[in-house]
Amino acid sequence: MSPMTSTSTREYDAIVLGAGPAGLGAGLHAARNGARVAVIDHAPTIGGLCVTRTTRDLRYDIGGHIPFVNDAERLAWLGDLLGDRLEWVRRPVCSWRDGQVRPGRYLDQRPTDGSAHDASITSFEPAPDAGADEVLAECMGAPFVAAELQGYLEKIDGVPLARIPGTRPLRLLREQAAPEGFWFPIGGIGVLMHAMADALRAYGGQIHTSTSATRIATTDHGVGAIDIDGPNGPQRFSTEQIIGSAPAGQIARLLDPPIAPERLPKLAMRAVCVVYLEVECTQLTDYSWVQIDDPRVPAARIFEMTNWSRDMAPPGRTIIGCECYCHPTPDDPIWGSSDAELIARCRLALIDPLGWCDATTPMHPIEVIRLANAYPSPDLTQLEAMNAAPRLVHAIEGIHLARGSAVIDAITQGERAADAALGRAR
Repeated sequence: MSPMTSTSTREYDAIVLGAGPAGLGAGLHAARNGARVAVIDHAPTIGGLCVTRTTRDLRYDIGGHIPFVNDAERLAWLGDLLGDRLEWVRRPVCSWRDGQVRPGRYLDQRPTDGSAHDASITSFEPAPDAGADEVLAECMGAPFVAAELQGYLEKIDGVPLARIPGTRPLRLLREQAAPEGFWFPIGGIGVLMHAMADALRAYGGQIHTSTSATRIATTDHGVGAIDIDGPNGPQRFSTEQIIGSAPAGQIARLLDPPIAPERLPKLAMRAVCVVYLEVECTQLTDYSWVQIDDPRVPAARIFEMTNWSRDMAPPGRTIIGCECYCHPTPDDPIWGSSDAELIARCRLALIDPLGWCDATTPMHPIEVIRLANAYPSPDLTQLEAMNAAPRLVHAIEGIHLARGSAVIDAITQGERAADAALGRAR
């Protein structure tokens, strides 16, 4: 690959690829520590999937994004950014069982006979190739796992429990519990993303949207520069440190000298269709987010956006979001359905088996968002393929990956990557 013709060259202490929560977290942390930093994203807006949309005076997030806050320091960080735009949602994440909604996720439930091993939940470190069935059985017993957890985890990830990496449910157990409720930005998760962007700029950092990285120039000593193309045309940014919050495979394909394509295997991806419905009532349910393993319900998670923040809809109206996970193939019963068919199926599920409304409840479709590449399918059979790109990228001096999942975890990983780029201990 030949170097790109550049109209200008700028020098930075670090360049961040991706303006989602991990990228914004990295950029803000670097800027607060005095670094010259620029965040680059091909999308026209910041936030990645943490975006709040507006339609017909209705505000809704692209899926449910709970900021799982587990310590006072992070809560203070949120409060500093958001001030009075942060509120406590007094509704725990719930799950569906036997026609009832009960507090707690499926992973929060425990055997009634007291056989759960809480020490294993907090300290067990499984082998990298251990399946979720084995790991969860160690923590809660195989019969309980089969009866309580298996259906939901397989519905979300689309593979048998034995093929889901055991580290995945352990991470969810430890990092994403909201037993009493959660903190949330008034007006949607996008409010937090914009607050981070504003703070980043206030500390002197830059954000370039509608801008694509086209090449990462490397030498024997590591990163040397990155070429970009955006509204101002081609440019070259000189830097020795790159923080990647974009997928590792995308970053690996930018490297020059290039990596042979056969060293970057194609990954099977998990898709999601999020169906949004406007309901003509102030409140349809008393729940924020309900996990549902029932196969009669196409959605694995259903959230009522106005129960997160009342500002999301005018009085007398509420918003229901249905997250339907699937394979991005035409033969998948969810992905292969038309938007109209999927809307009808979700509405019917709200009536039966859920029983949250009836056929006379005024309900109107808002939109269906289809994400073909929501995340790589967590499958032990592609574990080696999933690790291929990160290994290749980590071998380049000066590239640091921020690999988070939920909002706060992603921000934390971005901050750690920024510390590594700036040579700070964390």
